[in-house]
Amino acid sequence: MTASRTQLLPPSPALAPYVHAIAVHRPSACGPALPEVQCFPANLLGALTVLHRGDWVDADTDRSLHELELAGPRLTPARRRYANDPSITTVLLRPGVLNWLFDMPAADWAGQRRPAAEVIGVAATRDLSSRLRSVEGTAAQIWAVEQQVQDWVTQAQAREAWQPPPEVPAALKVGDWADTADRSERHLQRLVGSRLGLAPKAMLRVVRLQASLERLAQGEALTDVAVRCGFSHAAHMVREFRTLTGLSPAGVRRDLARHEGLPWRLGSPVA
Repeated sequence: MTASRTQLLPPSPALAPYVHAIAVHRPSACGPALPEVQCFPANLLGALTVLHRGDWVDADTDRSLHELELAGPRLTPARRRYANDPSITTVLLRPGVLNWLFDMPAADWAGQRRPAAEVIGVAATRDLSSRLRSVEGTAAQIWAVEQQVQDWVTQAQAREAWQPPPEVPAALKVGDWADTADRSERHLQRLVGSRLGLAPKAMLRVVRLQASLERLAQGEALTDVAVRCGFSHAAHMVREFRTLTGLSPAGVRRDLARHEGLPWRLGSPVA
């Protein structure tokens, strides 16, 4: 299997209001071998993924993915296979940024993955892909990708000022979130649906998952994690993990130990 190295880097200060982090995946002689199939958990982030070279495949459909791809928040895990020493840069966008950038309804992005050509047009995608593939070196590639995102931000700001959606608290119930936001549950439902394309209850499932992942990474016992993160019992946590990550909590813990927490730390920021 291909040796690789994946790093989670902060964005440039100018992009920090819109970008959660940048995930950089590169071949490396000293990195761990990639698993045959890599699982990515459900999360609330949007993403721009750039394949600089190599191949990546949807492990569930055996479909080759696009060189430039945009993806919205999702409530199911994604599984990927890699080949030919891939170099990949993924910009993890904060909740709500993706639909703002491209002036599309949030519901059009929830659980969806789209080739860039479908969003910005074939000619613009061809030009962007050519420019990004001509850049050599990780630092230069990251800079080029950030510049493209900054161009999109500038265009979006000219159309409509960015207004962050309601922060997602580490709450266990929708009522707690509504109280924190000083809104009724019905108003919160409408607001979150229009800005993020997901129901508050579904989003809190992902928030609880992220809290659980952090505790697992710190070495807490599974039963303690279940209690502290609001699962009704350990079996409930196991079911949620299988639904949202594709693995059991024990399987996630093994991945955390083997791969320095990635991709399990590519989660959504919460308040």
